[in-house]
Amino acid sequence: MKKIVAILTGSTVGIFILFLILLIPILMILSFFGVDLTDEYVEHNMEYAEDYRATLNKYLKNGDGYVPLTRILYFYTEDDSLTFDEIYEDNLDKEEHRLMEISKVCELDKYKDMAACESYESSNQVDVEQNKPFVPPIDMSKIYVTSFFMEERVVFGKYDNHSGWDLASKNGDEIYSVCDGVVTFVGFTQLENATNTSAGLGNYISVDCNVGEVKYTVMFGHLYPNSSKVRMGDVVKAGQVIATEGTTGYSTGPHLHYQVRLNGQNIDGMSLVNFAE
Repeated sequence: MKKIVAILTGSTVGIFILFLILLIPILMILSFFGVDLTDEYVEHNMEYAEDYRATLNKYLKNGDGYVPLTRILYFYTEDDSLTFDEIYEDNLDKEEHRLMEISKVCELDKYKDMAACESYESSNQVDVEQNKPFVPPIDMSKIYVTSFFMEERVVFGKYDNHSGWDLASKNGDEIYSVCDGVVTFVGFTQLENATNTSAGLGNYISVDCNVGEVKYTVMFGHLYPNSSKVRMGDVVKAGQVIATEGTTGYSTGPHLHYQVRLNGQNIDGMSLVNFAE
């Protein structure tokens, strides 16, 4: 073995080969054998979408808290005998109704001997208590998640990665500002509560939320015609009714499109919602 290492390290080509030998298993771990994790979402998630939506619709409707797909797959790809439901529940801080720090999850007997728990410090898994500055944008007990953040999907025959969350309930259900903020856009161009595939978000409202020195831009889409309760420039409070749900624009049925942007980039708006209150 020492002779092999000496040969490999004795030339530029040998060093490169040794680098590849070391790199391949690292890449296999990072890609979870076909599932690529980024800092914000899971790529190639279509095969997991149905199971994940079913799990979300159990826990979000009950106000139990939110566990992102990255955390579910962090353990599931190592042991697929575990169910999404089981992993979701294990990763909830049930007192705070939020995602549990990864180090605490790895103290549980079920997970502590996993390779995932030996390397979590170099992963993208959250190991701090996250700030939850938002209230829910709709009565979560009434909703059904039809699409989650960055879900790979086909809508009207076209493939895309979803930029936000689709939360379906009934036409006319109240939509709330998630924060104390300022209304920066009110666009109600759709006069009929009907699908218009060329109208994007349909009727929508945008609110800027300042949380300390951080400014989030929140968009609420597919709103019911003439239902806006606010105007551009209005100051709103968290939980204030701003409109009602509809199915205007590029919509397959009554639902709220809830989308959050930070520094011009879409981020996971559900991770900011406080389910503890």
